[in-house]
Amino acid sequence: MDLMETYTLKYDFEEYTSAVDTLLNRILTNSTSYFAKQLKNNEIKNVTSEYLSMLDCIFHTEEYLYANRNNPNFYNILHSISDVNIISVLPQNRRGIYGQTLDDIHAILINPELSGNRTLTPAERTRLYTAHELGHYINESWMQSVLKHINEQVRLGRIRTKEDAQLFYDGFSLLNEATTQDRAEDFAYTFAGKTRPPMGYQSNPLLFDGTPYKTNFDFYGELQIPATMFGRTLRGIGSINDDSMALAALSQRALKSSFAEEILEEYTKDGQLQNLYPEIKNMGIIKNASYATFGANSNHEVLSNSKSALIGFSRLANSLRDYREPFSPKNINR
Repeated sequence: MDLMETYTLKYDFEEYTSAVDTLLNRILTNSTSYFAKQLKNNEIKNVTSEYLSMLDCIFHTEEYLYANRNNPNFYNILHSISDVNIISVLPQNRRGIYGQTLDDIHAILINPELSGNRTLTPAERTRLYTAHELGHYINESWMQSVLKHINEQVRLGRIRTKEDAQLFYDGFSLLNEATTQDRAEDFAYTFAGKTRPPMGYQSNPLLFDGTPYKTNFDFYGELQIPATMFGRTLRGIGSINDDSMALAALSQRALKSSFAEEILEEYTKDGQLQNLYPEIKNMGIIKNASYATFGANSNHEVLSNSKSALIGFSRLANSLRDYREPFSPKNINR
């Protein structure tokens, strides 16, 4: 097997070309070393095909950056993805999932044995989940500001229990999953030269007492409409009736490092902060129930609570839908 020693860019990033070239070559070097360790630890099933799959995922990273090159938040996108040190494949004993981020070593691991679905080939779904994991790096800056807010509220006595603090974080984590999945779906279908399928109804007997939910996500479909409904509580999104367009608007806002701070500022300015907490808490229960369906949350009680959480969230989010023009936040130093 021939190792690729130097990554050669396929696209022109103009003034960012040098930065992207340096980033991808660093990732290639670190990833090759990590792959060798995986091989030594018997984590690799087929050396040649899985090394090539690793290289594909690095190339998908360049594609993802290129797809966002004209985005006004491109600097933040590139800066965030620059935190990635390693991109490799999941160990052969953990391939029941699509992808994973290892925060301690700043690594992204993708399942090299993904199958296709009704609209995407295995290679196209690999691109999708590479983009999904990259999206978490972009969202991490505002997830850190959520932690900062929680710590402040605990110190002030406004969040009083560990459970409430965790659910507030988990509620924003729902937005994290839904926005990165939405952007990844758009990216994957665009590069495949295909149109995203229309939204339809799915159901999971473990969630919402089996009540069907509307989605066109490949995964995390149960989070799509709750994220969309929350987006419509924000000025500039509440006036959008089309579900896909409303979520797309929210997903683009989530590319800003100040995303969570602006939500908190808007709710505070409108005197609705007291409604944000129960709204986010119910979103946290829904997110945890979603995770419980594939074993990422061991508290199965959230599954039985998922329908009541969805009903409570929907009632509150609908009452808070805001049809006004976009909110103009104060200058946030980010």
